[in-house]
Amino acid sequence: MTHLLDRLYQDHKHLVLLLDLYEKILDMFRDGQEPDYELLSELLQFMENYADQIHHPTEELIFDRLRAAGQHQGVLDVLTRQHEVLSQLTRFFRQSLDGVINSEVFRRDELEVQGRDLVTTLRNHLNLEEAEAFPLARQVLTDEDWAAIQAEVQEKISPIFDETDLARFRALYQHLSTQA
Repeated sequence: MTHLLDRLYQDHKHLVLLLDLYEKILDMFRDGQEPDYELLSELLQFMENYADQIHHPTEELIFDRLRAAGQHQGVLDVLTRQHEVLSQLTRFFRQSLDGVINSEVFRRDELEVQGRDLVTTLRNHLNLEEAEAFPLARQVLTDEDWAAIQAEVQEKISPIFDETDLARFRALYQHLSTQA
């Protein structure tokens, strides 16, 4: 019943592509070019909503099962704290972009630092999950654990996003990719 983990790995692959795009856009920004701030903000908002409403809650269900099994409390606690930090960094960077859209004055270097901090923090977080938590979950959790997690995901998490949301995300990503 590890298809949930497979989905999380797939989410991570998509996030890495998104982070690569963000880095290209930040490089353009550093070099004096102006990205499409509105599309970038919308893409960040989608990423923030997806992470907060689907991806992180699914991971937290897995982490809770691992904690209950007495596994690697320290790493799991770090990952949970990182989920909170990542939500804050994403929201803060998106709000700064929204400020630029609304003609607020921001120093270019400060905006770039916010973006790069988000990218670096998220890359480190993904690496830690894939190196520590996901292999542990695959090894430790039982079929019954996976069934219980899947039931909770289906009941509370899965219905939140639909294909229209995902199609909009793909369109935003494609459009920004052509700019970078």
